[in-house]
Amino acid sequence: MRYRVHILFVAVLLLMVSGSHAAEKSGLRGKSERTADNSGETNTPTDNGTQSESSSKKPFSLPPNTVTAWQNDEMFAGERSAEPDTSTLNYHQDNSPLYKHNLAVEWQGNMGSPAQSGIFRNRYNPELIGEYIFKNPYKAHYLGPSQILFYNTKIPYSNLTWTSGGQIHRKEDRLKGILAVNATPKLNFALSADYIYAIGQYFDQSTSDLIGAFNGSYRGEKYSIYFAAGLNNFKNYENGGISDDTAYGSVESYSLPTRLGNAWSVYRSFYVWMTNQYRLGYHKTDPDDTEIKEFVPVATLAYTLKFEGSRKKYYERSLTNGFYSQNLYNNTLTRDTTSNNLMRNIFSITLNEGFKKWMVFDLRAYAEVDVEQNMCLTGDSVYGYKNEALVAVGGEISDRKGSVQYGVLGQALLLGYDKVPGFDVSGDFSTDLSLGKVGLQIKADGYVKSTNPSYFMRHYYSNHFAWDNDFANVWSARAYGSIGIPNKYCNFSVGAGWDGIKNYLYFNQSALPQQSPDFIQVLSVDAKLDLSVWWLHWENRATFQQSTHSATLPLPKLSVYSNFYLQNKFFKKLLTIQLGVDCHYNTAYYGNAYMPATGQFYLQDEVLTGNYPLMNLYISAHLKHFRVYAMYYNISSLFMDRPYYTIPGYPINPGIFKFGLSWNFYN
Repeated sequence: MRYRVHILFVAVLLLMVSGSHAAEKSGLRGKSERTADNSGETNTPTDNGTQSESSSKKPFSLPPNTVTAWQNDEMFAGERSAEPDTSTLNYHQDNSPLYKHNLAVEWQGNMGSPAQSGIFRNRYNPELIGEYIFKNPYKAHYLGPSQILFYNTKIPYSNLTWTSGGQIHRKEDRLKGILAVNATPKLNFALSADYIYAIGQYFDQSTSDLIGAFNGSYRGEKYSIYFAAGLNNFKNYENGGISDDTAYGSVESYSLPTRLGNAWSVYRSFYVWMTNQYRLGYHKTDPDDTEIKEFVPVATLAYTLKFEGSRKKYYERSLTNGFYSQNLYNNTLTRDTTSNNLMRNIFSITLNEGFKKWMVFDLRAYAEVDVEQNMCLTGDSVYGYKNEALVAVGGEISDRKGSVQYGVLGQALLLGYDKVPGFDVSGDFSTDLSLGKVGLQIKADGYVKSTNPSYFMRHYYSNHFAWDNDFANVWSARAYGSIGIPNKYCNFSVGAGWDGIKNYLYFNQSALPQQSPDFIQVLSVDAKLDLSVWWLHWENRATFQQSTHSATLPLPKLSVYSNFYLQNKFFKKLLTIQLGVDCHYNTAYYGNAYMPATGQFYLQDEVLTGNYPLMNLYISAHLKHFRVYAMYYNISSLFMDRPYYTIPGYPINPGIFKFGLSWNFYN
């Protein structure tokens, strides 16, 4: 059985790759009477009161002591406990990956397409080093070193997942696979792949995404190594949005006219990441057994290396009159391209918590030396390169083992972009308290930063857009705190946050980068309330946001998710059935528009988006290691007029049937 499972897994991976190559050759549009041209190519966001918490609630337990999993932070490979996706409840949420971590989303409506969160705290967290703006619209699907699951298994673990929906000639499919196996008790290897192929319900909207990673770890007494090699390939056709939706409902959605044709975008990224750790210490004798000696790590020396090469391309086989205001290097076609290569080196030394009784925290110092190369067109088929050396130093104090956990990280960018310095001071805190029979979960986090504008916010040249800016550093601060009262029958939490930004960078109504001189503030309040009585369950999430400069930073004031369902176990509690309806809703606001040529979201004040209950009717089942769901997506379209836009011109899919299945193997 073990070998059959592994052969099946390899076959699925080959199918993913061959499907990707087939898409390259045949194009993404699918068979259609409208075209005969078939050419063609995402700080971990905080769960902002989203339903993702409910996804991990009451997880199906793995075979006892067989599989453990964790995630590593990218800088120092600090481990965070994680669970493989074996949730008994809310498996239907797998059909909309964007909404698993966001109450509101601005996106094109087709699975795997460019997107950004409508929740500001999930969208905005500037990095001190390594900002490549063309990665931003794909961050929601991007798999980086800090999102990869690392495993330790006593028996091989694998998972196959398939979700699908829509008619044959407009289908969306997602195929995922995971394989993890230990070569020795200390050495593990894992392989994961995620392939999205969605033709789309509207003309020229297809996506083809291939995301995957090969990773492993060796965790010895003195020496440890973590490594990962990953790829993120995204390709989507660009239709420029629906030009006339007056016929919506009377004709097939695919027949609605679009503003742009023969255009597509490609984002490709490949990285190699590795952290080596060597612990210095001594052995001490167990007072209860003199033959057992325990190693006590006093200090850890570490070296982290990461190379990532990213490239963004935008193609137009023929230009559409009137869509763009200018053609800078070619009047017949477009071949825009940029690239970013980053070599990151981090050297650190850590005094480890617990080597003496008075050492109640980890204390770390580090130095970082990076080399970044940016490439952009300077004319038709003429490339210009900019190389920069970046140097940063920092320190961290943290405690991740006790009942009270905290961390404070300080970084100073001594040599930044164009030799401009910057800094980042961030921290977090969490604890669990007991007040009689009531438990409290208290969390807080925040930061203060001064960050350099990224290279491509300052300099860019393409067929339709060009700019050369001299922007100042962006100053930003954040403070957020929450209190939760977990309970079987009434699970409640509330949180509040504040963001302040000076010299905020954004894309204006002409889709050009601009810097605001104002001090912009965003206030937010989150609430969660889960009620359970017998078979009845009602999960609720809500986020309120208020921007002091809504013309520069528009946000939905209220975003809500509600999930009402019946759930019970049958056949000696082996089978779990869940039947329900869920709904996403956010108030109307002037949501950002999308610019195909640059892949960036920009301001507009003509079309209100939102004010639509996106409802899904679903049923799911869980039996041992097997899960399945069926749903009617966007059932609201059966009784709501007009299409629903999350960004102007891009309606989400009309009502369609979807299903999914997932199978875990432990053998």
